[in-house]
Amino acid sequence: MKKIRLVALDIDGTLLDDQKRLPPANREALEAASRRGVIIAIASGRMIPRIEPIEDLLGIDCVLIAYNGGKVAGRRQEGRPIIVHRPLPADVAEFFINYSRETGYLLNFYHEDRLYAEDGPRRRPFIDLYTARTGAEFHLEPDLRRFLGIAPTKLILLTDRVDRDRLHDEFQKKLGQRAFFTKSEPEYLEIMAPGVDKGSALVDIARHYGTGLDETMGVGDAENDIELLRAAGWGVAMANSPPEVKAAAKAVTVRTNNEGGVAEAIDRWVLG
Repeated sequence: MKKIRLVALDIDGTLLDDQKRLPPANREALEAASRRGVIIAIASGRMIPRIEPIEDLLGIDCVLIAYNGGKVAGRRQEGRPIIVHRPLPADVAEFFINYSRETGYLLNFYHEDRLYAEDGPRRRPFIDLYTARTGAEFHLEPDLRRFLGIAPTKLILLTDRVDRDRLHDEFQKKLGQRAFFTKSEPEYLEIMAPGVDKGSALVDIARHYGTGLDETMGVGDAENDIELLRAAGWGVAMANSPPEVKAAAKAVTVRTNNEGGVAEAIDRWVLG
């Protein structure tokens, strides 16, 4: 195993505990790694403005993998350049806008780092849920069809877990060549451009900063982290990960996200 020069880590269920708090041990370990010159990247499905508060909690100037890899931004000291932006094709977005209007499912539409959605009785509980989890501000629209022809950075369709899993399989068969589908939180079906995932973003970052992939470590816990764990030279799954995520990793922490599992990973494989 080569010396790790770049660490990319997920937020929810990984860096943060179940109450969305940052365990002090995680901050201390990442600060120590950063002082040694290790590049820290935060990899999330969230928008850049909703990742930056996590970066501030860490107190580290980080690379940001946002929208599950749909947009990647460099560090603040570099002027936060956009390293990669791969939006979803506009015709795929149009399909989901119409599907949401026909079914009443909540569709999160991300464009220019703003979150747009239509309100409604079936959608409101998921709007409240998403706001509580992420702090994101919804810009509610009477009709998302005003965005027809626009290629969003990402979409999320939100519903209960049983429906989410069914729709994932259904859309994968129907549109799998035109979009990438992944599941993150139990209610989220995330929709990105083909080839967009956290793993492809890690490849882009490594190339940008002149780091070999064998010098990278990825840390995550959910299905949308699998590509990150596979792409990294050293993929680490959290102890709280489901079996399919652990199977994609080269190592699994002993500690969960509630117990500072990220600190364990940094101490063992970066600082150790």
